[in-house]
Amino acid sequence: MDSFELGRLTDHDFEVVCRDLFSDVLGIPLEIFPRGRDRGIDLRHAAPAGTTIVQCKHWPRATQKTLIGRLIKDELPKVRALAPDRYIVATTVGLTVDGKEELRDAFAPHVHSTGDLYGLDEIVAELLLRPNLVRRHFRLWLSSTAVLQTVLNQDQYLRSSWLQKRLRQVADTFVPHEGFERAKQLLDTQQVCVIVGIPGVGKTTVALMLAAWLVGNGYEVHEISQDVDEIGTLWRDGTRQVFLYDDFLGRTTLDAPFNKNEDNRLQSVIREIQETPGKALVMTTRDYILEHARLRHDRLTAQDVSDAISVIQLTDLSLRVRGQILYNHVHHSPLTQEMKRRFADPEVWPMVIEHRNFNPRLVEETLRLSARKGQDVAAAMLENLDNPRRVWERIVENELTDEAVHLLEVLFTFGSAGLDSLEASWQIYRKEMDQSADGRTFRRALQVLDGTMVSVERGQVAFHNPSIEDYVRFHLDAGRTRLADLLKALIYEEQVHRLIDAADLADGAGILAWLREHESAVAAIIMELEGPETSLSDEDESQSTHLQWVLETAGLLNSSTLAAYVMSETLPPFTYYEYFSHLESLADSLSASRLVPEEYAERFRKKVAESIRSEVEISVEAGDWYQSIALYEWLRQTPSRAIREPVTEGLVQCALKELRRLAALPEREPHVRDLEPWKELVDFLTEHGAKDELPEEFATVYSRVERLIALQEAERSERIQTHQVQQDQPKRTNATRDHAVVAALMRKLDDTQ
Repeated sequence: MDSFELGRLTDHDFEVVCRDLFSDVLGIPLEIFPRGRDRGIDLRHAAPAGTTIVQCKHWPRATQKTLIGRLIKDELPKVRALAPDRYIVATTVGLTVDGKEELRDAFAPHVHSTGDLYGLDEIVAELLLRPNLVRRHFRLWLSSTAVLQTVLNQDQYLRSSWLQKRLRQVADTFVPHEGFERAKQLLDTQQVCVIVGIPGVGKTTVALMLAAWLVGNGYEVHEISQDVDEIGTLWRDGTRQVFLYDDFLGRTTLDAPFNKNEDNRLQSVIREIQETPGKALVMTTRDYILEHARLRHDRLTAQDVSDAISVIQLTDLSLRVRGQILYNHVHHSPLTQEMKRRFADPEVWPMVIEHRNFNPRLVEETLRLSARKGQDVAAAMLENLDNPRRVWERIVENELTDEAVHLLEVLFTFGSAGLDSLEASWQIYRKEMDQSADGRTFRRALQVLDGTMVSVERGQVAFHNPSIEDYVRFHLDAGRTRLADLLKALIYEEQVHRLIDAADLADGAGILAWLREHESAVAAIIMELEGPETSLSDEDESQSTHLQWVLETAGLLNSSTLAAYVMSETLPPFTYYEYFSHLESLADSLSASRLVPEEYAERFRKKVAESIRSEVEISVEAGDWYQSIALYEWLRQTPSRAIREPVTEGLVQCALKELRRLAALPEREPHVRDLEPWKELVDFLTEHGAKDELPEEFATVYSRVERLIALQEAERSERIQTHQVQQDQPKRTNATRDHAVVAALMRKLDDTQ
């Protein structure tokens, strides 16, 4: 840290840093003293031996001449009235020898010597002597020129233009809070952190700042945009890397949280990162999306994942933190000084930061959207807090052109889309409405939305943030569009899936009612979709997964037409290869559907079981115990013993062969990843009364399993003891003092300097 860009700090940041710095320099405790600018006190130490005042002037763009003139004019009368025993000036303006002597003479005898006058160079020098103090103040640490060069300017550390852009923005407005500190501690100790919270509370901001923290310590940061498999592609042994996976369960509940078995791969990656020095993983998701996904994916409830979760709560955003968030965003916004001054009004800012709907994103979006309109931004922010949907409703319903609104409606059916695909669907939609649909009109619509409602990066169009997508869904559900025409514009399977999924949400009743009303047209479109012919792996989509979705849609729409279509496509014998997990899921859906006759569902399940048994026999003959037992687990769900029993004896012999192999392995350091397959083998042999056929080998493997269980429990206990966050302890806060601190902070927006 060769220097600091202190101009990146706000006035409040600078005062807090000066409090800690000069408490150390002077060897006395200093308090921030926010009684009002007319008293002339920023920091104070009051003692029987005398009073010391530290005046903080954070004017990074001011000249020495301006600073001296303002100090003598505004502060000298206050200093004479206060008559402190010692008066110290700390400023981000550079001071020359002549300038210091002029100030010393003017403020004598309260300024003892020029050593009591700390300009930019002196403050930087003192900070460089105290690296631990710097690291305690995250925004100060981030202002280090060495760190900034690494975090903000080095392409080899930032593998995404999105990261480069967002880090610069967030670094200026971020306010550390208790949720950030919890997440940082979790990441420091566990190397994995899942940041969870409600929309707009600042999850992505915290994730970016955690990434910045690691980048400043020599890590490369990689954005994961598709699925967890990207981590394996980017992984480089011996290189410090942090993987940032924002919205890893999707931006809304419409997004499929995982591809097939991705939950299993994610759990494996978490364990691998936790065990590999120099690797880290930061993920974010909305709280309700996580709970929704946990109902569908048991592995998300596993201890590995649960221990890595750090929840950002609204209570983390204390009154003081909220005030700093508002101040930072207003301070760094493009608002005119007059507009900024409105937020200094004591009738305005308390209503904002104490509002029940306060969240950082709404503050940011209101400032971003309202600044260009010349309106009363403070009033607009209060109106948006009263009705958070209003921030987008006014724009979509009253201010956008029709072609731009139609583009948003089509984009909703994609989630995100390539320019060509988006334009093709948009043109069909517009033509159905007898509206102009040429390329120039499309580009004009996109230009209107780019940077405000959508982002365009590398030929891909996406909503600027999830709250816009949520509003467009409300817009469709409220019947504010021509859904019949939009339906005809669904030319890609993903679009159909998205619209059906929107109808299946708790607040999708309007879309659902419309789809049911047009069931025959919807069914015709769905039956034209072509599912995959085969699946290359269990993780891929397949014909079975496609038909399962069609059947679930049939139930949603009460469509006997779609149910009959699924039955016609699932008549045995199977004419295509499928992974049996897919077939089992389809069999479960057939059994559960009220639109499918029970006898048909039973015949289908029996045929699936017979096919699995055949595969088990092949795997047993090949001596593949792990594939055999995986297939056999599906047979356990089959009520027919006549299907299961013929392969059981062969499976036992295959298990005994694997037992001999494991028992013959040399002793080595146990690894918890061995636990599940070894335990499964031991349990199977015990269940089938075969453990006594090879007693010595069984005892050897069993003892290793017991050691692994003990090791796993020890690791879990250690994590709980080390990372347990005491969240239920009541926090004692001085509300009056916090209010005074924020009041003093907001008054700085009224500074005409």
